[in-house]
Amino acid sequence: MQQFRKLSIPYFNALILNASKFILFIFLLTSGNLQSQILFYEGFNGADGSTSGTANGVDWSSSCPSCLNGDYWETKSGVFEGKDTNGEAFWNTDDAIDISNCGNIEISLNIESQGTMEACGTGCNSADWVRLQYNIDGTGWQDPANSSMCSGPCAGINVIASDDVPSQVYSTGCIPANGSNLQIRISVQCWSSTEYWKIDDITVTCSSQSAGEDGVLNICSTSPITNLFDQLGGNPLGGGTWSGPSNLSNGDQGTFDPATMLGGTYTYTVGSAPCQETASVTVTNTAIGNAGDDNSIDFCRTDNPSNLFDLLNGNPDKNGTWTGPSPLTNGDLGTFDPQTMNAGEYVYSLGTAPCMNSASVIVGISQPIAQFTASPSITTTENTMVSFTNESINAVDYLWDFGDNSSLDNTVSPVHHFPNSEPGVYEVILTAFDANHCTDTFISTITISSPSLDYEIPNVFTPNGDFQNDHFKLINSESISDLEVVILNRWGNVVFESTDKDFKWNGKNKNTGVECGDGSYFYKMIITNSIGQEKLEQGFIQLAR
Repeated sequence: MQQFRKLSIPYFNALILNASKFILFIFLLTSGNLQSQILFYEGFNGADGSTSGTANGVDWSSSCPSCLNGDYWETKSGVFEGKDTNGEAFWNTDDAIDISNCGNIEISLNIESQGTMEACGTGCNSADWVRLQYNIDGTGWQDPANSSMCSGPCAGINVIASDDVPSQVYSTGCIPANGSNLQIRISVQCWSSTEYWKIDDITVTCSSQSAGEDGVLNICSTSPITNLFDQLGGNPLGGGTWSGPSNLSNGDQGTFDPATMLGGTYTYTVGSAPCQETASVTVTNTAIGNAGDDNSIDFCRTDNPSNLFDLLNGNPDKNGTWTGPSPLTNGDLGTFDPQTMNAGEYVYSLGTAPCMNSASVIVGISQPIAQFTASPSITTTENTMVSFTNESINAVDYLWDFGDNSSLDNTVSPVHHFPNSEPGVYEVILTAFDANHCTDTFISTITISSPSLDYEIPNVFTPNGDFQNDHFKLINSESISDLEVVILNRWGNVVFESTDKDFKWNGKNKNTGVECGDGSYFYKMIITNSIGQEKLEQGFIQLAR
């Protein structure tokens, strides 16, 4: 005989609960119009004790910061249950729910209390409540419009349930989906071991009721009638209503007759508050004006600003607009500044498309580019000849100012001798001219410095007749023009002196007397370069045979 398992009452109730949830979920998926869908649904069918999970690819978690031993806020028998939370316990989605394709959203959940709950305003460690908040695109947590203030200690917040609550479905109602990412946070509070909050069937529904996207219609008063519905962007739903400066005909088609109706903003509305969606079509009736006739002109880059309106041929009307490579100033005058703006075609337009008339001014800018290199650009008074290489572009004539009070030079690539009597920094200016007599300048500096003194003074010499380091003398004295040297022994007596830059002291008194003893000798030198600049050198030389 086949054996049948006897079902316990709790097991049977769990089966009934899960079956009812399945039927509810199917109902949510299939109810509503074709513009609605379930984005998120959590029925808490996971294992008892779960404090985190995933629904529709969105992770969620919970926390009960004040729960004590035996208290909890977790999955229990197919619901999320909070027992004696001793303060606020939290359930929230960790990931964002994608609402980017939604016009509106609705958040709903089942709430049930067990035990004797206390209402708001009954004092701290007493008030029991349920709170729901949502956050769109990280703009901050918001309470639903139909939530209510829960006053008193341990409260002072908006809640969606308080006091004893029989099993009921709470809904936020329609929320405009002004963003792409949604997060949900549910918190509960209860204060007794016999008090429970049960949360279930958290659902986020999306509806894409759309009035389309704003449009613009520029039309002439002689144009045929037009349906403004066809001017909306996106995918607007039919059945809406139009409002605006004139009464449109043909219902949601919004037929506009330019011969009899006023321009302005016409608004298309679908749905009802608070989830109405609107889009608008801005209609402009434009008369065709006279924009004048085309012209062209060439400017030098250094010319003063000019009004292009004055360069149009014919008799153009005022109040037009200019477009072109650079933004012109002064409205319909179209002020062009050759020093800062680009050449090209600048178009003067009256009206708006398709009722537009235009004329253009072709602007050319004649611009030589002055440029040169100098070799050398840094030199000394010993060699002040500098060669200049002209690298100018679009130029035919040149004028050089070398900055040294010499005559101006019109050579293409000159060679110039700068003053050699003293150091100096000279600002060289090249002015380049093109065929239209437009100019450009390039400035560079030539530095003439004092000749360098590249000598060395030894600190020891060994006059022992081995032909190695037998004399005290300067190393590399070529850059010296004049020299005075005096060498003293430790008693201050002069043992050697000379005015020869290539002097040699052999270690004898005056180079001819008795040999000087080993030791340190003090020297003093006055060294003069090629332009008469003097430099004092003094120190000690060690004599060691």
